Amino acid sequence: MPCGEYFTSYESRMGLFRWRTQRIALVLGLPIPFILPFALHGGLISTITQIYIFTIAVLGLNVILGYAGEIVLAQGAFMAIGAYTTSQILADGLFGIQIGLLPAMVVGGLLAGSVAVLFGIPSFRVKGFYIAISTLALQFISEWFFNNGQLEWLHGGTQQTMPFEVGLVGQWLTITGTDMELYFMSLVLMLLFAMVSLNLSRSGTGKVFRAIHDNDLSAGVLGINVFRNKLLAFALGGFMVGVAGGLFGYYIGFISPGYFTLDLTLQHYVMLLFGGLGRVWGAMLGVGVVTTLQEFLQGFLQSVASNATSLEPVFFGVIIIVVLAVEPKGILAALGQIKDYLRNWPFAY
Repeated sequence: MPCGEYFTSYESRMGLFRWRTQRIALVLGLPIPFILPFALHGGLISTITQIYIFTIAVLGLNVILGYAGEIVLAQGAFMAIGAYTTSQILADGLFGIQIGLLPAMVVGGLLAGSVAVLFGIPSFRVKGFYIAISTLALQFISEWFFNNGQLEWLHGGTQQTMPFEVGLVGQWLTITGTDMELYFMSLVLMLLFAMVSLNLSRSGTGKVFRAIHDNDLSAGVLGINVFRNKLLAFALGGFMVGVAGGLFGYYIGFISPGYFTLDLTLQHYVMLLFGGLGRVWGAMLGVGVVTTLQEFLQGFLQSVASNATSLEPVFFGVIIIVVLAVEPKGILAALGQIKDYLRNWPFAY
């Protein structure tokens, strides 16, 4: 606790922003992302928009893996379900009714969450790497499903183009998919899901997830319905990833199964582990740093030689290994150690 600050009620003790420095940082820092696009050009705006979208997806992964401790290898499948569902609803409507972009993404998220629950049912009998195999099967099934032209009547086509001029809700609040519109929509949704994740971690449900993560046998002895709460984690995380998939599909404007492969799942894992597993700020920081690092490596290698970009995975992998070897809990934990050191400096206590 910072010197000179104390709590006078449980409500203040459990507040989301408890310290004076946190509240000052919030007031000073919150306007920055809303002002930032007016000072940047289109390429950087597009990159930051992608960071916001992937942050939503990684926050969903953090709910399943970081909170509940369930290894899921179907991140790409959940995003594909959200993207294709959103595209279908925008093209044909829901039961013939045009419901708009935001409700379409919600429907895609609900479908992704339902599929996540379905493939999370084996968690009743197995856990750890065995449940990971179940979700990995979903990843392979989704790639086969969306690549199968004979099932076009069901998924709408392997390759689909998103309509850019759509209403956010029904026919109202029409947008045309400009960089600024995509930026602010992604920013607002990212802040919304970040707030939900922060409050979830402080709620009773979040504490139950933590208990299951630490030791599901002990949680069951304490009276927690482990299986039901595991499925709840799959549903919440799958919903968030599905919404991110719908938003990502609208962002790129053209969806194909090649965008939602196992590589996307591994990329999001790297982002979460790089930032800090089980921490909302770690997930957000990891996505930003990893995406920026990838953009820097691509530009640097292209400047060296035209064929040097093939070495990008090698350089990127080495950097990840070094960071995780130095601080396995992610860069957020490393920043916390630096803060503690500076707080005590120049004293040793």
